[in-house]
Amino acid sequence: MKHFETIIIGGGPAGSSCAWKLKQQGRTALILDKQNFPRLKLCAGWITSKVLDDLEFTKADYPYPILDLKVRMHVNPIPFSFTWFPTRWANYSIRRTEFDHWLLERSGTPVVSHHVKQIVQEEGLYIIDNEFSCKYLVGAGGTMCPVRRTFFSKLRRKEDQIATLEKEFEYPQRQDTCHLFFFYRGLKGYSWYVPKGNGHVNIGIGGLSVGFRKSGANIHDLFKKFLGDLVQEGLLDASTAENLKDTGHPYYLYAYEGEVKRENCFLIGDSAGLASVDMGEGIGPAIESGLMVANEIGGTASYQKRSTSHTSFGGVLGWLAERFWITEQA
Repeated sequence: MKHFETIIIGGGPAGSSCAWKLKQQGRTALILDKQNFPRLKLCAGWITSKVLDDLEFTKADYPYPILDLKVRMHVNPIPFSFTWFPTRWANYSIRRTEFDHWLLERSGTPVVSHHVKQIVQEEGLYIIDNEFSCKYLVGAGGTMCPVRRTFFSKLRRKEDQIATLEKEFEYPQRQDTCHLFFFYRGLKGYSWYVPKGNGHVNIGIGGLSVGFRKSGANIHDLFKKFLGDLVQEGLLDASTAENLKDTGHPYYLYAYEGEVKRENCFLIGDSAGLASVDMGEGIGPAIESGLMVANEIGGTASYQKRSTSHTSFGGVLGWLAERFWITEQA
């Protein structure tokens, strides 16, 4: 059995950021991920300049395209749109297949391709599939993370879960402006059109799962209608829209309740459900949580949920944005 001080399950931004910070502190770690990198990861790919500051790199350091986002907001059913989009930080778009792979390599941490099936706790150690053991265990495997499933099974309410459908593809004629559609066709959430480097674009819709259940709306039908509306807006050509196949995934919005650590076991990123309630943005909170856990393991800080549920907006605008998909009360 191979032993490491820390094992991180999941090599996405949360896990790789945690590993990177541990490496800086001179500590040993291992990352386990069921997929090989680079791998396709559908995501709007919205990051802010805070991500760059937290991970101590600049746009010039990043070896792949990183676009400055010009954002146009559309609020339905009000028939107008506007480009004023103040946030706390500058906004960029990246492709997750590139971004995640780069962060993982940058961490300088060994990675093993392994699909975790069983985790047990014995005599102060965490034993993974009778192959690996560790003193500190970090769950960074997303919504279906085995660490979350094993030790935090009652962590979150279904009312906080977001369902999304999206597609990322090469589309050289795309616009350079990012478009956000709020209250799209009554959706309690928002839809997006995010341009990315090398002529790629990511389009998608997201909303509260409970909203779809209560309204009877079909998210696949809404996605098809969204494609049609993008064609009418001149953002997509009809032949491309007709051939697009959507892909979905669930994740959780931030909630103040719910544990993120037990003894030497931690949840970070989407495993903990930390996406902001104003924009459903998850990359920034994932990275922030990974760094915080590394600092707790290193003895320089105590890991806890950040004190705010917002990451993109501030003040009155943050309060308004939260209303686009504020969680239902039980």
